[in-house]
Amino acid sequence: MRAAVVSFTGRGSRLNRKIVEILKSRGWDCEGWTREKFAVSGLNIMEGTLADWTGKNFPEADALIFVGACGIAVRAVAPWVKDKFQDPAVVAADEGGQFVISLLSGHAGGANRLTRELAAALGAVPVITTATDVNGRFAVDVFAAENGCAISSRDLAKQLSADILEGKRVFISSDFPVEGEFPPEVSAGEEKEHGRDSEEFSSVSVRITWSDQEEEQVLRLIPRRAVLGMGCRRGVSKEVLEREAEAALRAAGVDRRAVRAIASADLKQKEEGLLSLAEEWGVPFLTYSAEEMNRIPGTFSSSEFVKHTAGVDCVCERAAMAAVLENGAGGRLLAGKRKGDQTTAALAAEEIIIHTGEQK
Repeated sequence: MRAAVVSFTGRGSRLNRKIVEILKSRGWDCEGWTREKFAVSGLNIMEGTLADWTGKNFPEADALIFVGACGIAVRAVAPWVKDKFQDPAVVAADEGGQFVISLLSGHAGGANRLTRELAAALGAVPVITTATDVNGRFAVDVFAAENGCAISSRDLAKQLSADILEGKRVFISSDFPVEGEFPPEVSAGEEKEHGRDSEEFSSVSVRITWSDQEEEQVLRLIPRRAVLGMGCRRGVSKEVLEREAEAALRAAGVDRRAVRAIASADLKQKEEGLLSLAEEWGVPFLTYSAEEMNRIPGTFSSSEFVKHTAGVDCVCERAAMAAVLENGAGGRLLAGKRKGDQTTAALAAEEIIIHTGEQK
């Protein structure tokens, strides 16, 4: 996670540095900026205008933190704002460290959570104004973000949130194990037959799943825990690779939004088609040596030709599993090798436990 902090006074710079230290200690890639006249050790010098700084960092950072007046932050980010599912978290803190304010992307972007964490560390008051938080209700976008899930429909998510704020309950089912307890407005498990017609419940239900199958009035939360392993002949175009990748996902019944990375052999680390596909899908392209892939436990498809050329009997399956297992979690193949037009593809995924977490 990457955060960028900016301040505009000497006092603000000292708080800026403290925020940077706090976030770094919690695993963030975090840097702070200020004007040269307010420079302190550990901060970068901001060249150009604040608009330039914001325009550069807004699409690249997961969080922007402004140490100063809210109005400065609002004017700075205004030209770049798209929607709450794409924008980074934007937080403002007064230079005296009395208040930390969640300004933008409170739920999906994590600004509310970041605001609470910074306020607690600084001894400040967190200021959060999103309706579900104010009313202490279940927020499906927060729940999705905390479990690393994509949301299948923004419209259904908005409808569900509106229903919950009106006091309605929601059904949630999960294809994966769930740890913890949901709040009272959430009914976990299978829907009752009368549920959709009952005024007590929202007409929108939630399913946590990898499935690519749309269901009427069902909001799918899709864990981003799958890896698509691919092998290909040299020079295969991005268009062919994408067509075959999508075919492999359809055959497995897995939504594309479940894919968090594309993996292959290190012989393919400069393969333009694979690099372009990963860039278009917005996921990293990971490569592994034959030695690394040969160490992966399990039974895989085998090809003497591939073993002769790549040093490993099956690139797509072993690369997918290597990516899944390197995080230290367990995992399994969801779909074995599928031969396509000058390509092979396989799908692996991490073991998943859904956490209910703290909704307030």
